[in-house]
Amino acid sequence: MLYLKDFRHRVLSALNIASNDGYCTSPESKHEMQVEVNCDTCENTAKHLCKACHDRLCDGCKIIHSKSKASCDHDVVLLTFEELTLTSDCSLECPPYQDCKWHPTFKANVACKKCKVPVCEKCLIGNHNGHSLKDINEMFKDKKEKLEQKVSMFRSELPKYESNLEEVKRNQEKILENRDAVKKEIVSHFEKVISTLEASKEMLLSSADNMAQTSINALANHQQKLQSYIQNMHELANNVENEDLRKRKAFIFYENCSASCLGEPLSFPSPGMLKYSKTIICKQSEQFLGRVSQNIKLRETKIVRVVSVLSCEEPIGALVYSSKSGAFWLSSFKTKSYSNVNFSEEGRCIVIDELKVKELNSRSNFLGRCIVVHNDTIFYMKDCHKLFTREESQKNLLIDFAPMVVVCLSLTKDGELLVILQNSGGKHSGIARFNLKGKCKQYLTHIVKKRTAEPILPDEYDVRAYIAENINGDICLSVYSENRKAAAVIIMRPNGVHRVTYEGQQSSEAQYVRSWDSLGFSLFRSFRPRGICTNVNGHILVADVSNRGIHVLHEDGGFLKMLTLPNEPRVIPISLCVDNQNNLCIGCADGKIRILQYLD
Repeated sequence: MLYLKDFRHRVLSALNIASNDGYCTSPESKHEMQVEVNCDTCENTAKHLCKACHDRLCDGCKIIHSKSKASCDHDVVLLTFEELTLTSDCSLECPPYQDCKWHPTFKANVACKKCKVPVCEKCLIGNHNGHSLKDINEMFKDKKEKLEQKVSMFRSELPKYESNLEEVKRNQEKILENRDAVKKEIVSHFEKVISTLEASKEMLLSSADNMAQTSINALANHQQKLQSYIQNMHELANNVENEDLRKRKAFIFYENCSASCLGEPLSFPSPGMLKYSKTIICKQSEQFLGRVSQNIKLRETKIVRVVSVLSCEEPIGALVYSSKSGAFWLSSFKTKSYSNVNFSEEGRCIVIDELKVKELNSRSNFLGRCIVVHNDTIFYMKDCHKLFTREESQKNLLIDFAPMVVVCLSLTKDGELLVILQNSGGKHSGIARFNLKGKCKQYLTHIVKKRTAEPILPDEYDVRAYIAENINGDICLSVYSENRKAAAVIIMRPNGVHRVTYEGQQSSEAQYVRSWDSLGFSLFRSFRPRGICTNVNGHILVADVSNRGIHVLHEDGGFLKMLTLPNEPRVIPISLCVDNQNNLCIGCADGKIRILQYLD
């Protein structure tokens, strides 16, 4: 017990002091206590020691202790230095019995082999009835050794954890210091911005005053001329109608009737009304106001690595990751179903669920991009017109788009559905936004190529289109048609307004990529986009089956880099999604899913 060790330390210290001062010089005196020790029960001087429970007792408490049923058989001796030292040295030896934890008035002198605890006779007819028993001393020794080994291991590991704790504390301090520095920088920048805005405000106000005054001066000049003309007209009318006939006749005789008293005709000046053209402060003003972002960066090419390869049987046309279950929903262009799959430790595909669909038009590829998962609800196209939901094995028709055809769909961060629709004639296409109850919230403008009225989705049914939403709300499309040779990534604002079109990299731009054919290494080939997704940085990732890589674009559509699968130059990526660890999951034409770690 801790207090006993502390007491022993105090006793040793007292004896050492006494020896140094010459108070313990005779052999007989070393057996006597040189300092008074208080009784553990009362405040009197302790003269006795219980070897069983290690209590220090005065004369009165010793009598009570010996008569108590719980301690009447305890061995009580005189309290001497030798007894105290012996008791301390043997304090970790197994006592012959232990007060039962569950029945305090009973003694536990055997151990339960199954539960590894001391038990009394009452325990043996209770919770430990029928359990094997072992010697209490053997159990104590085994557990003591294990605990000592554990303590030894903890002591060896403790510095590492303490070092990690200090590192965490230092990192917290660094983050707080960094935050304060960034906040000061933001405040300083906005003070400059506010100062600039105030100066611009004063300049605009002064300009408004000057422009208004110029218009007022012009109108005042015109007012004077008009007043002069009005006065001349009144004078002419008064002279012609003068009641004094002599003056009236004289005016008629001598007035020049052909001359105009009004002068040159005046053109009435339009009033100089002012108009203020506002500058909208929104995403477009980030260049002026700045932005705060974390330093999650693209990995260097040399440390981009495939962390896992999962094998399926057919080329993967669609790949959707369920963040809740950690499993994939996938489909092949050759199958008539969606499969919910998990993977064994060896990376083999295990189908845990399946959704059957009707046979689609052989020229269409709708099946590949028409399933999304939100929590426990699955949204999927059973045919090219009908969107179904399945929740807890219950399948329900959500939307019937007929006669429109669904090209593909995607789930937004706000829990809405983005759907690309095309009429049966292929002459009209657009994007609609639906809530999860099936109600249309927004019908966006027609999908156009760049800023012309030419639809980017061709008239034929061979179009392959994928859709995804970026973290800033932009809608990103990947569109390809073999017949029309149309290939582009289109970025639109949430309201459908076109932002930018990306049509791949050209060889003339001196961008190289590991793209192999029978001739070996080559420059960028023609752009053939397929699956599209976005990441936590707002980057847009597009699979390119021609160049066998992933184009990484920033949120404004500019090319950043090309991701390729390390040591697998012939693998063709088709569909893309992102998992819970921000890894890129790539469904490939060889029937495998490759998990690519590419972010720091």
